Amino acid sequence: MKVLHTADWHAGRGLHGVDRTGEIKEALEELAELVKVERVDLVVVAGDLYDNRNPSAAAEDAVYRFFLDVGRAGAQSVIIAGNHDSPQRLDAVASLLGLAGVHAVGAFRPAGAGGAFELNVGGERVRVAALPFLSERRMIGAADLIEGDHAAQQGSYRETMRKLVGNLTAGMDGKAVNLLLMHTTFEGASLANSEYVFHSTNSYTVPASIVPEAVTYAALGHIHKPQGVQGLAEGKARYPGSLLQLDFGEAGSERSVVIAELRAGRAPEYALKPITAGKRLKRAVVAEEELDRRALELAEFPGWLKLVVKLQRPRPGLKERLQRDLPNLLAVEQQLPGEDATDEPGFDPAALDLVAAYRDYLGEERGADGQQELVAAFAGLLEEAVT
Repeated sequence: MKVLHTADWHAGRGLHGVDRTGEIKEALEELAELVKVERVDLVVVAGDLYDNRNPSAAAEDAVYRFFLDVGRAGAQSVIIAGNHDSPQRLDAVASLLGLAGVHAVGAFRPAGAGGAFELNVGGERVRVAALPFLSERRMIGAADLIEGDHAAQQGSYRETMRKLVGNLTAGMDGKAVNLLLMHTTFEGASLANSEYVFHSTNSYTVPASIVPEAVTYAALGHIHKPQGVQGLAEGKARYPGSLLQLDFGEAGSERSVVIAELRAGRAPEYALKPITAGKRLKRAVVAEEELDRRALELAEFPGWLKLVVKLQRPRPGLKERLQRDLPNLLAVEQQLPGEDATDEPGFDPAALDLVAAYRDYLGEERGADGQQELVAAFAGLLEEAVT
């Protein structure tokens, strides 16, 4: 069977005030054509179909048209909710999506309640384990569904994730293609710096050992840079990356999806297929005295621009003046002597692990007394504040 694996569409996302829904629509049309040309049997979308929990009608239209198109072409689809999606909203339309051959899992469900299911795809028996994104707050409820004893309050995020994966994959055997969908961060993953940082920090990472040997292929989402997983065999687990260059931290990176050939009891074979739709992003660093000389070159760039202009002193109104000559210019950053650009490579997301910092603070001030409850409450409040 042939599988197309994609994730992190972020339909409805804007960039410095520009609505990019038209670009995602073009990318999804290209993706649908690829499904037909490659004769794909199954499309898997590992979360973040949308950029927020209340997407625009135009964003929903682009997504639904894609599934209707590939369903008419004979391909089935499996989708899970990511950290940007509304699990409840996805579950609410699951029955309608099912009419187009889409199997949607929004909120976490145990194996016996729809989190694990079997499909017949391309003549192959496929066992699917679908694990949507879970925040620390929602994880307690998910673990209660499989254990019923509030065990998640006593264990770490990764320990509980291991239990949930174990529950969903317990029925897998070597006679079927075993497919695991997850929206999470694996240890050692290389970020594109456009991800939601809080959900990519150390307290939200899981080890490669969480993927059982029985899994044929782990279709992952959440990290926007295409890559495999350190510690797993080549091709056993992949991040396909985002469908568009989502912000200027991804400028210059190529976009792709994974096409994988899967057979029961065999190692997967895969290839990356480029996605060309959507405007490219460019970040240029220019000295003030070079602006006039480089204006023509920058104006010819067909995508969206961000300029970092090196100045000796602040220049009020610089962005407005430059935008008259560069209609594709979205952002201008003024860099004064001794300052560094704010989006240079080397950003350390672990530095913003507020939950871990709060846990350490409590340990120093109060020891273990009441720590788990306070950390869980803090994580919940932080989750509400930043989403």
